[in-house]
Amino acid sequence: MGMIGYLKRVTEQALSSLIHGGQDLYEYIHGEQGEELDLDKAWQGLHYLLCGDPYGGEGPLFDALMGGKPLNPEEESEIIVRYLTPDEVREVASALDSVGPAELAKGFEPDDMNEAGVYPSPDWNEEGELDYLLGYYEPMREHYRAAAAAGEGMLLYVS
Repeated sequence: MGMIGYLKRVTEQALSSLIHGGQDLYEYIHGEQGEELDLDKAWQGLHYLLCGDPYGGEGPLFDALMGGKPLNPEEESEIIVRYLTPDEVREVASALDSVGPAELAKGFEPDDMNEAGVYPSPDWNEEGELDYLLGYYEPMREHYRAAAAAGEGMLLYVS
């Protein structure tokens, strides 16, 4: 099964309700509200390509997959949910637009990724690993573009 990454669009009003406890977080995540993008297991590999680090990074590119603020601050549940505000989503969308797939692929360092233990591949030197990650990149960029155009925030979580 594994750890699957998700990006779920959220209206500013729903985000405010989630932040202030007016709406149940897990109902929202598992409900029909907000468009969701399933990144499968590509989330950490994509983060590595964007930031050159499995967990760290800077600015809006870091926020795309690992950033945001916790919605469940205790972060003790099975699903740790973080959020980006509409302004942060616009910044991420703009940053992602400046990194095309060819430029993203330049960050693919299989040996470094293996040494760092980047999820999910046990060996990033295997054929098709870069293509797997790149297959999720354009849908991720488009998801951020659409959320930015709609003035929405974003929920980021792995389950």
